Formats: sequence, C-alpha cells, structure tokens
Amino acid sequence: MAPSLQRSLLTLVLVPVVGLTGAVALAVDASRGISRAADTAAAQVRAAALLDTVRGSIAQEVVPVLGQAVLADPATAAAAGLDASGLAGIADLAGPAIAQQLGAVQAATDTAVDATAGTAAAAGAAAAAAEVAQLRASAATGGDTTVLFTRYGEIVADLTGQVADHLDAARDESLDGPGARAVNDLDRAQEAATFASLQVPLLLGSVSVPEAGRDEARAAFLQAWGGYRAADADLTAHAGPSAVAAWRSATGSEAAVQVDTLLDAAATGTGTATSTASPGVALALPQFLALTTANTSRDAALREAVDTIGDQAVTATDLPAQRAAAELRALLLIALVLLVVTAGVMGLVHRFIARPLRHLAQQAEAVRDGELDAGLLDVADGGPREVRSVARGLSATVASLRRVQAQAQAVADGDLDAEVVQEPLAGSLGAVVHASITQMISAIHERERLQVSLAHQASHDALTELPNRAQASVLIERAVHRARRNGQHVGLLFVDLDHFKQVNDTLGHAAGDELLRVVSARMEETVRGGDAVCRLGGDEFVVLVEPAEDHHQLVELGQRLITAICAPVRIGDRVARVGASIGVAVSGAGTHGTPAHGADTTAERLLQEADAAAYRAKAAGRGVVEVFDDELRHELSVQAQTEEALRQALLGNELVLHYQPVLDLLTGRTASVEALVRWNRPGHGLVPPDAFIPAAERSDLICDLGRWALAAALTQLTQWDAAATAGAAGAGGPEGELAGLGVAVNISGRHLASRYLLDDVAAALATSGIDPVRLTLEITETVLVDVPSALDQLRALRELGVKIAIDDFGTGYTSIGQLPNLPVDILKIDRSFVSSPGAGHADLVRLVISAAHSFDLGVVAEGIEENDQLHRLVADSCDSGQGFLFARPTAPAELTIPRTCPATEDSST
Repeated sequence: MAPSLQRSLLTLVLVPVVGLTGAVALAVDASRGISRAADTAAAQVRAAALLDTVRGSIAQEVVPVLGQAVLADPATAAAAGLDASGLAGIADLAGPAIAQQLGAVQAATDTAVDATAGTAAAAGAAAAAAEVAQLRASAATGGDTTVLFTRYGEIVADLTGQVADHLDAARDESLDGPGARAVNDLDRAQEAATFASLQVPLLLGSVSVPEAGRDEARAAFLQAWGGYRAADADLTAHAGPSAVAAWRSATGSEAAVQVDTLLDAAATGTGTATSTASPGVALALPQFLALTTANTSRDAALREAVDTIGDQAVTATDLPAQRAAAELRALLLIALVLLVVTAGVMGLVHRFIARPLRHLAQQAEAVRDGELDAGLLDVADGGPREVRSVARGLSATVASLRRVQAQAQAVADGDLDAEVVQEPLAGSLGAVVHASITQMISAIHERERLQVSLAHQASHDALTELPNRAQASVLIERAVHRARRNGQHVGLLFVDLDHFKQVNDTLGHAAGDELLRVVSARMEETVRGGDAVCRLGGDEFVVLVEPAEDHHQLVELGQRLITAICAPVRIGDRVARVGASIGVAVSGAGTHGTPAHGADTTAERLLQEADAAAYRAKAAGRGVVEVFDDELRHELSVQAQTEEALRQALLGNELVLHYQPVLDLLTGRTASVEALVRWNRPGHGLVPPDAFIPAAERSDLICDLGRWALAAALTQLTQWDAAATAGAAGAGGPEGELAGLGVAVNISGRHLASRYLLDDVAAALATSGIDPVRLTLEITETVLVDVPSALDQLRALRELGVKIAIDDFGTGYTSIGQLPNLPVDILKIDRSFVSSPGAGHADLVRLVISAAHSFDLGVVAEGIEENDQLHRLVADSCDSGQGFLFARPTAPAELTIPRTCPATEDSST
C-alpha cells in the first residue's frame, strides 16, 4: 500500500474520531452536572425523610407522657371529663402498658436520631434529641404537663420547618417532572402526618392547661384536626397512585380508623360524655385509654407510609443521576467502540493477517504455559475467516480448560459438592475428564467415610458400640478438667460383671456377646442422659457421672445398675443371668467418699480408685456397691508402699522359697515338694505370702515374682541333685533324700495370661537342666474362669512336658463334668474339705477322688493335720497329701523329708 494512501486512510479515520471524541467530552461534562444535581436533590430528600421520621417519633412521645399525667392526677382526669373514682384501678391496669408504650416510642426516637448520622439531617436531629432528653428528665420528675406539651410542640414545629427547608432545597436542584412530583408527594404526606401527629397531643393537652387557656387549646386542636382533613384530601386528590396507595393503606388500618373516629367525635361534639370544662370533648375513660394506645399504632402506620413515600421520592430524585450515569456509560462505550474500531481498522491497514496470527500464537503459548487467566477468550475479530475460526476454537478450549481448572481447584480445596464440580464438560473428551473427576470425588468421599468409620472404631467397642478403654480415658480426663474448672465433682462407677465366664462356658461365646450387648443397653437406659457408659474390655465397664453431687447419689445409681444387670436375659430358648460388683469413686473425694473441694484428682487416679472399690465389692461377696473412702485410700497407700518394697526385694534378693513335702499316701514316701514364696523383709522379719501376694497380683510384679520362683525352685532341685551326687562320692548325708524330687510352683492368673509365660518356663528348664516332668505348675480354679486364654496356655505348657495341677479344687466354679476337657494332670483338694468333719464334705472328697481317677487325674489332699483325716483319705484312695501332720513349710537348709507317713506305719503295724 502506498504511503500517501496510508496517510489518507489514517486521516479519514482520525478526523471523525477526533470530532466524536470532543462531542463525547461535552456530553460527559453535561451528564456529570446532571448527576451532581440529582445526587444533591436525592441527599436533601433523604435528609427530609430521616428528619421527618425523627419529628414523627418525637410527636408520638407526647401522647404517653400526657396519658401518664392524666392517670396520675385525678384533677386532670376530672378536668378531662373522666370518672376519677375508677381512675386508680384503671391506672393500675393501663399504667404499665402506657409506660411500656412510652419506652418503645422513646427507643424509636433514639433509633431515628441515630439513623441521621452522616447525613444533612444530623445536626437538626442532634439538637432536637438534646432538647427531648431534657423534656424526658422533666417528665420523669413530675414536671408541669402544660410546659412539657408546649416544648414538645415547639420541637415538632421546628423539625417540621427543617423538613420543609430540605424539600425546598431539593426543588432548587431543577428536578425533572417525576422527581418534582415525588418531592411534592412527600411534602403532602409529611404535612398530613404532621397534622395527624398533633391531633391527639393537642386534644389531650387541652385538658391539662388551666381553664383560662382551654378555649385557645381547643381551637388549636380543631385547627390541627381540620388541617389533617385538608392535607389528607389534598394528598388523595393530587399525589401519585403509589403514594396514595401507601397513604390509604396506613389510614385504613384498624388503629387509624379507631383514632379518627374518636377524634371526629371530639371535634364535632358527638361523643358519649361531655366535659363542662372542655366543651366539645366527649371521651369516656376507656375511650381515653384506647385513644392513647391506638394513637401510637396509627402514627407508626402513617410514619411507615411517609417513609415509603420518602423512599419513592429518593428513588425518583435519583433517577436523573442514574439516567445521566447510564448515558455517560453509553457515551463512553461508544467512544470505546470507536477507538476499538479505529484500532481495528488501523491494524487491518498495517497487517491484515500477521497481527491476528501473532495474537493467536500468543494465545497458544499462554495455553501451553498453563496461563488460563490471561484474557484468552477476548480474541480479535479481524483477520481472515480461517483465523477467526481457529481463534474461536482456541477460546472454547480455554473455556473448557478453565472449567477443568475450577473443578480441580474445588477438589483440592475439599469443596467436593461445589456446583462447578457437578457441571459436565462439552464433547467426548470433556465427558471422559468429568467422569474421571467424578470417580476421584467418589473415591475421596469413600476415603472420608472410611476415616470416620475407622475413627469411630478406634474409639468405640465393636461389640456394644460403647466408648472403649482409650475413649473412656479421654472422656474421664475431660470431665475431671471441667469439674476442676467449674468447682464441681465427677463420679465414676467401675462395673465388673459376676459369673460372666459361666455364661460363655455353658451357652457359648455368641451367647456371651449377646449378653454383653443387652447388659450395655440396660446400663445406658438406667443412667442419666448426660452420663457416659464405657466398656473397658471383657466384662468390665465404667459409668461416668457428670456432675456428681455426693456418693449417696452414685451408690443409688450403682444399686439400680445391679438390679438392671441381674435381670434374666433370654438368649434364644435359654435364659442367662449375671451379677455385678460396682466400685464408686468421686473426684476430689474426702472422708467416706464425700466430695471435697480442692482435692487434685487425675483421670488415672479416679479410675484406679473406682477399680479398687470394685475389687473390694467382689471381695465383700459380689453384687454390692462399695465406695472408695479413706480406709481404702490407706489400703492403696499401703499397697503402693508394699509394691515398691517388693520391687526392691526382687532386686535385693530378699525373697526366699520355703518347701513343704508332698507324700505318696500309698507308699508313704515323699514324692515332691511345693515351693512357697516368703519375703524376708528388713525390719519386718519373715512376711507370709498373704501379706504381699495380693499387692503383687494387682500390679505388674506378680509376673516377675512367678518368673523368679520358677528359676529359684528349679535351681534348688539342681543343688539337691548335686548335693546327693557329692554325698554318694563322700560320706553321704540327708541331702541324698532330696535328690530326684519334683517341685510344684504356683502360677498366678496374670502370669498365665501373659504371653511370656511359655518363654519363662522354657528358659528356667533350659537353665537348670531339670527334666520337665519334675515340674508341676499349680493354678487356682478361678483362673480357669477369669483368664480367657487359660486353656490354650495350659495345653502349650503340657506340650513342654510339665504337669498342671488345679489348686484349691472345689472352691471355684469348675464342675466335675468339665474335667475331661481340661488340660490338667492333678487335682488338689482344698483344705476346707479335708479338715471339715461334716459327712457331706467327706462324701464330696470321695466323689472328687473317684471322678479324678476316672479321668486319669492324680489327687493331692491339702491341709492334712490329723490322723483321722489321713485315714479317711487313704481309705478313699487319695494319691498324695501334704499338711502339718507331715511337715511344715521350711527353708531348704532346714527341710526334713518324712520317711513314711503315719498311715503306712499303722498299716505295717
């Protein structure tokens, strides 16, 4: 293209652009002037409306003020033509309502004044509020009602004038037709509302002025009444339809009709009672009270109508500004379009193809770099058709990529239910992408569901759905902290089911599980709504009571729990029963379990105290509630001291084993010995086992104690064997009689439940080199009930080659029918049956011996102290026996092995 043609084209393009730009600048300036004038007019109308709201609210205060004066002053009531004899009763009924009405009106005035802040009405409203505050103070102290009424009227008149000034200022801004009409409508509505608000105050004020001024007050009332009628007619006749509709809605309300009817009667003298003091006023006392009450509702309705008309006026006066702004935007848009078109033409002149292609290349590079917010959808309209098609396709691609970006961002932010995520993408590729996002969201939802489920499983018992031990610790800890902070107390009930093992053994574990679910549900039904029932494991539960008043309340709850738990449970066609032993502890408990302020209690300590109380409840015979008190606290303190001393005893070699021979009652020879632990405690002497074994049982020391006893007993056997070998090589001695003996060692339930027991026994046998058949492990009958894994452990021990004996048989819950299924070798009959002279016990001993022999089990009788007992046992074919009749437990150095027992001696004799 030739340079001259290029300049010509540029001139043709730029000349009209410059001219249009000048025209646009002039139009913009004119639009700004119109907009400023309209904004000023709107601000004046808004100020007038706000100030008129203040005026209306202040005018409403006069009525309840004068109403209170009439009710408080019989002379004023009589001057108003009211029956003063009933005034006191009416005042008692109506007085509070009028006072409440006055408070509401005064609050409305304050709100209206606050609403003027930052507007042209603020100064006038603040001045009026200051004067009203003085009048309120005067009215509260019984000021002259005439003066009050006059001052209220002056304030209202002053505000009315200010409203008119603001409206005149709005008209001065050269409003257009709709704006001027809307301002005139507001002026008419404000005038009518002003007259309306003055009628009742002037009517009531006419009865409170001295008699000499009543005619003048009466005339003022009639002037206001007539002014309202004229203003109402003028507004109805000349205002716009929307203003008339708002006004008629207010004047047609029930309160407005009631007030207008009473005012018309008062103005025309057609009332039911006429006051000689105020001719024409005809108000009975109920009408007077109704007037004071309804007037506030009517004024509020008229005020709302005026506000509605004011809003219409503000909108109308603001319309020119809006139109000017719209015109300005249109002009600017035209100018912008002109510039864009000019730029486009110039671009086509310079480069018809290169520039669109360069722009398209820039878009493609931005997409390649992932810059999706670079305005890529705003593509140029120039260029060949092919370029425009490519640009539109790229724009559509960018739109899809942006939606994918938005969906990905929503997923990253965790807003998986956002609307953008649900929107499908266009095309087959979009369908695949949306399906992928949907699948990803489903996977996230599933993961969240699993997380919630896992969190619930981690904190709740799977069988009963109750909080588990870990969650119980958290709940107790939180409750203790709240109680300490609030000065309250927390109660904890440790519930230990009785005879639950029997249900498992007789009905099966499935029945036991169902029983636990039923018991859990009963406990939850028994406690209060805010209390928590938790399962610690097995048949142990806790009930957290928050807050707890005293231990009596907790004991009663415990008794109710026992009653609920003991009720029969039907499982299929069978009925199961269990009991419960309950221990009670109170956070910060003092003497006898009573709560004491200031005591520092932790969750662990509270649980320990409740557990200790439950342990005492079981020891007391089961099925009872025991409270942790000072005595039990002392026992725990002694136990703690004993545990610590016992721990040091294990380290300091203070423990010793005493041995008691076990004789074969058929041959009279000693077959084995039983190892019994003794504690040679410094400062205390030889401590018997019943003084420290229970403390060890309740701690982790019992396993250490059992491990030590195993090693010490087997080591003693090796020493006796070695001594017998040395004696055979030398001079000989009594040690030779101890060689080859077996030894019985007692194993606690906790040690039996420990996963280390097998290793402990195997290690002791390996270290000593003793044949396993010489070792007998004794367990109590109750261990078979209390330790779920007992049978499996006993079978594993027998596989090592050791013997198993049930100690104190007959005192627990094992039946003779269970013996064939028990992995045991020996029954040890408890001393209580051996020593009893009763025929029933003798028959029971005979039955146990016979049953044991039927199942190929050996029998050892304990506690044999008399020859008669021994003879009965020999006659019943008892295999072995031990007791004071043969030898007492003694230290290894003092142990003497009986050569024969008395029974064999008698038989030989």
